[in-house]
Amino acid sequence: MHISEDRISHIAHKIYDKLWNDDLADFADERRALDSIKGSIDSFFSLMGQIDQAVRDKLASYSQAKVPGSREWEILYQKFYAEELAKRKW
Repeated sequence: MHISEDRISHIAHKIYDKLWNDDLADFADERRALDSIKGSIDSFFSLMGQIDQAVRDKLASYSQAKVPGSREWEILYQKFYAEELAKRKW
C-alpha cells in the first residue's frame, strides 16, 4: 500500500499533538519526534504492503483461480493475511 508523504506527515502531526496534549509524552525535540513517528508510520505501511502482496501472490498461485472480491477469495485472503501477520510476529 502506498501512502503519500503529505498523508504520513498529517498522521504524524495528529499523533504528536495527541501525545503532547494528553500529557502522555514530553518531547525535547519536536522535529526528531515527528521524524521518528513518520518513520514508524512508513515502516508500518511498508510491512502491510509486503504482507498484502505475499497474500495476493499466494492466492494467485492456486491452480483453481479465485476471483478477487468473491466470498471465497475474501475468506482465504483474511486467513492468509492473519497467517502472514503471525509468521512475522506482528
